[in-house]
Amino acid sequence: MPRPIQFDRNDVLNKALGLFWSDGYAASSISRLLNVMNLNRGSLYASFTDKRTLFKEALDFYFKSIFSALLKPNLIEIDDPAESIREFFYHALIHENPKILSKGCFLFNTVSELSNTEPDLANDANNYLFEIRELFTLRLEEAKSLGLVDNSSNSEAQANYLMGVLAGLRLQCKMGLGKEELKKTIDRALDSVFIAV
Repeated sequence: MPRPIQFDRNDVLNKALGLFWSDGYAASSISRLLNVMNLNRGSLYASFTDKRTLFKEALDFYFKSIFSALLKPNLIEIDDPAESIREFFYHALIHENPKILSKGCFLFNTVSELSNTEPDLANDANNYLFEIRELFTLRLEEAKSLGLVDNSSNSEAQANYLMGVLAGLRLQCKMGLGKEELKKTIDRALDSVFIAV
C-alpha cells in the first residue's frame, strides 16, 4: 500500500508557479522543479503525472489567485463600472509588488512563449485571458447604459483595446517602466474610453 502524500499541495504549486513564471516552461526542467518544490521524483509524478499537467495546474492556481485578489474585488465588486476598470489597472500595475511586475503577467508570458511549441497550454492561458476580456466587456456595457461611454461605441472592441493596453503595460513593467509613467499611460488610455462626468 503506497504511503500517503504528505505535503501542502498549494505550497508546492506556488513554488512551481514561481519557477515557471520567472524562467518559462521550457527552461523549467524536472530537476529544477523538484529542487524548488522540495519533492522527490516519485512524489511529483504521483501527484502531478508530468510536467505538462503540473504546468496546467500551476496556471489554474495562478488564475484562481488573481481572481480572488484582483479580478473579484475590482472588476466585480466595485459598483461604478468606470471606477472598477480603473481600480483594476491601478491594482494590477501601480499597487503591485515591483518584483512581481518585473516578471510580467504569467498568462501573457505563457501565450507568448508557448503559442508555437505547446499550443494546448497557450490556449489554456488564452481562455483565462478571455475571461478577463469578458469582465471588461460586461463592465463597459454597464458603463454605456449609465452614459459613461459613448453610446455608439463597441464594447467588445473597447475590451480588446483594454486587453492590448494591459498586455503592453505588463511588458513595459518587465522593461522597468516606473509607476508614475504607468499611471499616466493608464489614465490616458482610460480617459479615451470613458466620458468625463
